[in-house]
Amino acid sequence: MCIRLKEMLQKILVPGAFGEIHARTAILKENDRSAKLREVQINNVSDDSILLKIDCGQISGQFFCNGNESQKRCDYLLITKMKHKKILLFMEMKSNKIEGTEIVQKFRASECFFDYIVSILRQFYDTEFNSKEYKKRFVLFQKKLLTKRSIHPQCTGSAPDSYLSKNYDPNKPPTLESLS
Repeated sequence: MCIRLKEMLQKILVPGAFGEIHARTAILKENDRSAKLREVQINNVSDDSILLKIDCGQISGQFFCNGNESQKRCDYLLITKMKHKKILLFMEMKSNKIEGTEIVQKFRASECFFDYIVSILRQFYDTEFNSKEYKKRFVLFQKKLLTKRSIHPQCTGSAPDSYLSKNYDPNKPPTLESLS
């Protein structure tokens, strides 16, 4: 199913919209020169996973904009499965000061944007992809916690406003199991 989905996505998305997956490891990269968190790796993803750079490119019009005219979407979306669970893992990488409302806005916009993509695939490409079959997870990766206490101490990561906040240690990359 993911192979056919990837073929369909390649027809409607810009070429740079796909991230790297090598040897069952998803590699998230941040190109901003000022970023302290430049790369995140997630181990044990399934072979047929799809990694989308969901903030790649511009969307015409004023969709997903804040008052400054900048478009808000999270960095990546991993479409994957683990055992018998199908997972949509929305991910944001942050190096600077974290404002919870900005992160929530990015996750919500990304969720809407992906629903829009799925709608196009259903209407024009006759795909059977059903995002309702997937468990959604929302994760913020940080270089280090910028406060002494956790930002979301009791969050499940199952909704944009209850995202998981994870310190990223390159010596101990997370596994898909630890994020789902």
